[in-house]
Amino acid sequence: MMNQTGYIVYFYVCVIICLRLSCIYGNPSAEKHDVKTILVFGGNGFIGSATVEKLLRGNYSVVVINRGNWYWDTEETVKPFVKHVKCDRMQSLQRCAGLQHYIWSLEAPPLFEAVIDFSAYHAFEISEALTILKDKIKKYIYISSDSVYEVCEKHHHGLTREEDAVRPTETAERNIFKQKDDYGNSKLECEEELEKQATSGTGIPYISLRLPDVVGPRDNTYRWWIYQLWIRLADFTDKRLAVPKYLWNQPMSLVYVYDVADVISDCITSGEDIYNNAYNLALTETPTLVQLLHGVMNSLEVEDVDIIENSEEEGFHLFPSVKLGPLDTTKARRLLNWNPTSWIDVLDHTVHFYEEAILEKKFDVARKDVIRTIQQYFSHDSAKIMRGLKHEYGLTFDSAHDEL
Repeated sequence: MMNQTGYIVYFYVCVIICLRLSCIYGNPSAEKHDVKTILVFGGNGFIGSATVEKLLRGNYSVVVINRGNWYWDTEETVKPFVKHVKCDRMQSLQRCAGLQHYIWSLEAPPLFEAVIDFSAYHAFEISEALTILKDKIKKYIYISSDSVYEVCEKHHHGLTREEDAVRPTETAERNIFKQKDDYGNSKLECEEELEKQATSGTGIPYISLRLPDVVGPRDNTYRWWIYQLWIRLADFTDKRLAVPKYLWNQPMSLVYVYDVADVISDCITSGEDIYNNAYNLALTETPTLVQLLHGVMNSLEVEDVDIIENSEEEGFHLFPSVKLGPLDTTKARRLLNWNPTSWIDVLDHTVHFYEEAILEKKFDVARKDVIRTIQQYFSHDSAKIMRGLKHEYGLTFDSAHDEL
């Protein structure tokens, strides 16, 4: 048994040990208190998943709201590390019990450091989110599109600038633009809703990021991968690689998915002086579709595949998705320190990813979708495509039907 002196010595030794452990490991409750939470609408798709992974590496706590579809390998790379609330925004956030419970069961507005919105396509979705999250968010980052310029009047022939997003004054002309590009019209309406609430005096600071066609790994549209596979299987397809005549010499803007994720992350910690603005984001280089295809060939180290000129007015093409041409990124460079990855690095990394992806069993769903597209639109004989896959990649399947 210890005497009184022994107890005193033992007590002080325990205190010293606890203090040393606190220095080594920190205060868990303090660390938890310091973690900032980001609310993400979407977060499971192409740009969204890249952004969420970036945020997780930055030690943010992330709440993801989507319909529960997990693309590519996001069920392994994203879902286990976020709080997922399943919700269909088209059915109203008011009906989303999981979100309502999460918001009202926790304390202290602002609850979220920022909202990052990848999924709003209608103004009511923005309005509803702002209403429900009022006093619970600091900033709103909206992922928009360069399609907004397709419903606006551009009065010059230079690169498209942010101030070109001005609708025609005449209602009839506005309606004509809307009919031609409903998507661009809807995205601009979302931006207008954010601007309207921000100027109301009690609004939330916002940023709208206007993106051209996004390229890089894990693209849900498969556009790049389709072109890449079309090139690799050129000897096994019936449809020759083609570019519409009007696009032959038309430069276009593209943006790299990881550059977008980086700038979104930076915007969260930026001051409010950059907010209540729209920004164009794009690569410095503006390749034509022909140059993109030749770049893929060079990166694949395959002999040049002939590209024919399609004289049809709306001939088949997957890039670009807009007609107004490249974007001016001067504003983003000046205010967001926008410094995108070089085109050659984007090209090589993207090509390498899809060359690896076609051999990855974990990407089986995406792989089958792309192969099915090639079979359906570029060949009269699906078995011929299967022979091409075996020849080029060593891929074999139980039957051609497995990939249909």
